[in-house]
Amino acid sequence: MGGVSFGHCEEDHTGRIGAACVSQVRSQPVEFLDEFTEDDLRYARLYYDSWKTDGANWFQERFREAVAWIEWNAKMFQKKYRGLRRAVIRRTYFGVFFAIEPGVTTVVAILDLRQDPSEIRRALRDRI
Repeated sequence: MGGVSFGHCEEDHTGRIGAACVSQVRSQPVEFLDEFTEDDLRYARLYYDSWKTDGANWFQERFREAVAWIEWNAKMFQKKYRGLRRAVIRRTYFGVFFAIEPGVTTVVAILDLRQDPSEIRRALRDRI
């Protein structure tokens, strides 16, 4: 099939991919490191509220959408630092950094991605 992977799929006698394919999606709950992520979210909401009408709620909706994607399939996001993965929050300057653990995905930081990468690594190092 030309190098495109559909997971584990069976071909019928005509050589076509059958309807019964095994999905690689692994949904699991998302939890937060409260002592850090509450401050991160407060900063992001205040930032967007400072210059955008109803900015805090606007950001919160984008954040919820990102968390829903992480919950649905955390492995679709790239590893960025010591096994932590990053999901960029759509239409914002922020990213969600998280670790996949057995049975749960843990969000360790919500950070402004416009800062120096060494500062992002330092912030993540302090949390793991």
